[in-house]
Order: sequence, then structure tokens, then C-alpha cells
Amino acid sequence: MEIADLRKFLVIAQQQSLQKAAQRLNTSPSALSKSLKRLENSLEVKLFDRVGKSLRLNEQGLSLQPRAVALVNLADDTKTHIKPGSRAISCVVAASSILQFKWASVLARHTLHTEHLSLVFDTQYESDAVNKLLAGEVDLAIVTGEVIKELPNEVRLTQLGTLTMQIAMGHTHPLRPHKKINLTEVVKFPFAAPDTSPFCGEQSGVGCDGWQVPKLARHIKWVVNDYAVLSQLVKSGLALAYLPDYIVREWQLVALSTCPDNLAYTEQVYLLSLKPAPTWLNQLLEDIS
Repeated sequence: MEIADLRKFLVIAQQQSLQKAAQRLNTSPSALSKSLKRLENSLEVKLFDRVGKSLRLNEQGLSLQPRAVALVNLADDTKTHIKPGSRAISCVVAASSILQFKWASVLARHTLHTEHLSLVFDTQYESDAVNKLLAGEVDLAIVTGEVIKELPNEVRLTQLGTLTMQIAMGHTHPLRPHKKINLTEVVKFPFAAPDTSPFCGEQSGVGCDGWQVPKLARHIKWVVNDYAVLSQLVKSGLALAYLPDYIVREWQLVALSTCPDNLAYTEQVYLLSLKPAPTWLNQLLEDIS
């Protein structure tokens, strides 16, 4: 069993196609087929089932996947410590844009004084971020607490912090002078909201920003999936929006002070990694926690 074959196996598992995996690795499908055959012969099992034109991991393949990631990580970790001049490490972090907005700088601060370690941020919605982590394509994934309920045992959780969703407005919004206002009146003012969840990427329709009172319909006048644009609409005083607290602070917006408790809800945010992890990654996780 060769480490090179395990690396190729992980890409085939992620792409579910020899053709796509070959394009990703800049090689030929026949070369990948030989690599896969060599790995299967060494393990004396088949690792994939063919479904139409796709390859799907079977029970043995699913069992091998996390072990392959661990072995590849161990090989890379060993090379880093043994081979002179091989200290440069790129840590790939998968996360949605809305989570990167807050936690990219948090991770960057923890790597600022580690010369051999650089961060590469891969913009992915939560489910894709987890899938890439399990396939060994990224080193870390940032997700909310909703995602961690069904994770396999080989995933390590490191709590990063929390985010709180709030109704936000600009300083010139007509609601700004009001100290008390009923929520039924608030929702009559125009809102800006996405039609694709900024966390999981599901196209759940207009207003899939986590709004906690679905029976109380908002007046959504602007549908915006780019949160930089959405926040600018709020900052201009035109729109209300349901936003994470850190965006409210960063864009110098105003949280609606009369927002009921059931609307200002809080989510835990986690950093995911695989067990076991390379020494440098374990050290980074220890520093963060």
C-alpha cells in the first residue's frame, strides 16, 4: 500500500469519477485505474461500486477513507520534520463567506508568528466544507452547530465562538429614533434578504436568512445574496436585515433594541479537523482552544 495511491484514492472518492479525478490530478484515467487496482490488490478488497458512469465508495471504501486521510497526514507530517527545507505548510480552511467574514482573521492571528505556516481559505457552503474535510482535501472546516449533529467519530470539534442573529438597521433608518416598537410594525418596513442560505447554500426561497418567525411575514423588497451589497442597503438606511452580530458591528449598523429574545438567537461556531492530525495542526488547534 503506497501513500501516492492513497492520495489518488481520496481524489477519486471525492470526484466519484476517474475522468474528473484525472483532470484534477493532471494525469490520465488509465493511470488512475492502475493506481486504484494496485491499492485494491494490496488490501484484497474492492473499494468502489460502479453506479452508471460514477464510482461510489462501498462499505470497505468508506472504512478506508478516514484512515487514508490519517496516513497521508502522517506521511506529510513526517516529511515536514525530517526533510530539510520542507517546512512550508499551507493550511486549507473551508468555510462559507459569511463565516470567513468573522473567523478568517481569528485564525490568521493564531498563525501570524508561525513563519512556515500559511492559510488558504476555500469558500464552500457547510455541507461541502465537511465533505472536503472527510475526503482529505482541506485541513479545517468552519461550520455552525447545526452541522455537527451527525459527524463521524474521526472528526474533532474545536469551539471558535458564537454568532447572534439580529435585526439591523442604518443610523438614518426611520426606526432609529423609536425606543419601543411592536414587531408587527417592524416587519412592515422593507427588508433585504437572500434566497440562498448563506450558511448551508440551500436555495430555500426568499428570506432563508434564519428568520425565526416564519408565520410573521416580512416585507422583503430586495433579494440579495451578496452580503456586502445587502449590508450596504442597510447602512444606507433603506433596508432592514437579519444579520450576524459581527456584521452589525463591522459595518457600524444598529441592532434593533426592541428585538424579542426569540429573534436574537445564538449559534455556536466550530472548527472541524480530522483525528489524528499532523503535529503542526494539533498545535494550532491547541492555541485556538
